[in-house]
Amino acid sequence: MRMMKIVFGIAGVLIALSAGANAQTVVFNAVGSSAQFLELGQAAGSSTLGSPAGLGATCVWSNNQGSDSTHAINVTDPSTNQVETGNAWIAWTPGTNRLGNSDCTVVNAATNNSIYVFLQTDSVIGDRCFFNGCKFGTTQSPSGSSPDHLIFPTGSSPAEIPLVPAVWNAVNGTIQNAAGTDIRPEDAAFATLRGTTACDGQVAGSSYRGLGYISAGTPIESEYSGSTFHVTAFPFSATSSFSVTPIGAVPIVVFVNPSNPNGFGSASFTNISRADLSKYLDGSFGNTNHVVPGTNSLTTVVLREPLSGTYNTMEYGVPNTTTRFTSQDVGLTQPAGQKACHPDGTPVNPMNIVNAEGGYRNRAIGTGQEISVVENLTAPLAGTPQEPDSLGYSFWGTSNFAAATATNAKYLKVDGVDPIEDSYVTNGVLPTTANGQLHDVTFSHVNDGTYPVWSLLRLVSASPAPAAVTALAGAAQNFVVGSSEPDFIPVSSLTQLHSHFTPPGITYPTTSTPANGASGCTPEAGGDVGGVILASTSCVTGQRQ
Repeated sequence: MRMMKIVFGIAGVLIALSAGANAQTVVFNAVGSSAQFLELGQAAGSSTLGSPAGLGATCVWSNNQGSDSTHAINVTDPSTNQVETGNAWIAWTPGTNRLGNSDCTVVNAATNNSIYVFLQTDSVIGDRCFFNGCKFGTTQSPSGSSPDHLIFPTGSSPAEIPLVPAVWNAVNGTIQNAAGTDIRPEDAAFATLRGTTACDGQVAGSSYRGLGYISAGTPIESEYSGSTFHVTAFPFSATSSFSVTPIGAVPIVVFVNPSNPNGFGSASFTNISRADLSKYLDGSFGNTNHVVPGTNSLTTVVLREPLSGTYNTMEYGVPNTTTRFTSQDVGLTQPAGQKACHPDGTPVNPMNIVNAEGGYRNRAIGTGQEISVVENLTAPLAGTPQEPDSLGYSFWGTSNFAAATATNAKYLKVDGVDPIEDSYVTNGVLPTTANGQLHDVTFSHVNDGTYPVWSLLRLVSASPAPAAVTALAGAAQNFVVGSSEPDFIPVSSLTQLHSHFTPPGITYPTTSTPANGASGCTPEAGGDVGGVILASTSCVTGQRQ
């Protein structure tokens, strides 16, 4: 195979590269959402001879950035030199040793190894890094470091192994060629535009209000740790060339800490309407008495960073719609004193806002922190009390809620509809491996269009999508059907999609890949965050709800 590189229509932005066929070839090196981390890793690292079938890169190493930051993989955004880190996995096909046996330590030109890499950050970071051409690297070589078993547990087959130096040498310095995301690039571009528009200013003449993260190098900060989220623009226009390969659909789950039986822990509290949820999210409500009559407890509402894909799905599905126009941060009709900005236009960063009822709205960074804060009632760094009646939200994932118990977390129906099970029969106990209820996860009300807050999981890549991207997206769906990790609905089984529209101030190519090729859906183009839910055969341009 001849050497080649693929370049976007935006001049000078390298987005993918491939090497000769007889080499250590990095065929997939993605950055993005944790929602795809597990199944993509399993799909890459499982044998094509097994069931479910994977791609056969059975040599697997993973790194938990939180416990082994010394050897953590990162990417650098060349537009700003900003470094992004996170959990990571690398999978590669075994070579053949001199005895003719498969050997994960043999990586050379003669054995034609294929290498797959995924760095877990967030959807918008994944999209931004893809369009900016982020480069893989590390502060200290991870070669030889032990695996953290994030993809395959200790003792399983295949077994994770230490990272082979030649594999890391092949990955180091490569340019990202895919983004894992639960929002389309158009929506990621709009989230960035809104984030960098002056606080409370109009976004492109629309009804949406800016968030004010416009100072050079100013990240969005966490109220609970030193975690930050960087706001960086990326080139995106009608001339951008890219492909979107869907994987599946996942709901956003609203959950509370149930430790106070005279508050959110009341057995009678199993459902929240979108109208009431929006008021907790925008600061109108700060007491349990609005949804649990006869109680009088203050609440802490934990919000995600505004450039999170999960935040954007919740934002435009609940508070920031044409029926309310408020926001988790800054909305057109935001309650007095509840904008995440000071009068001088500087964001409250980190967010720590007390509303008129005395309840709190605080910012967490990342899915793990969001869930941990609510489940464990983690106190903010600034010292504001963490109320027992805490509410948060997260995309569903078996690993996300693995530590959930009947005493630290309860999920809610939204508008009377269960997000993960056929019927709400367990008083909101989240299904886990420990309680043996994962077999109850069906997502039937995402698939029938009645649950209101969900999004598609996708891989964004060059156009046309490289073979490794489409193969991995397809194989990942094999690992949720009848598995112990029912993390999403495979797109091949999906009957509902969101409508598409032009996000304010964003131009985009008018065609791209189909949203659901199995159903013959019209080409998916335009944003879909907050789009009206339609039958998949009717996924045409629409409006926000």
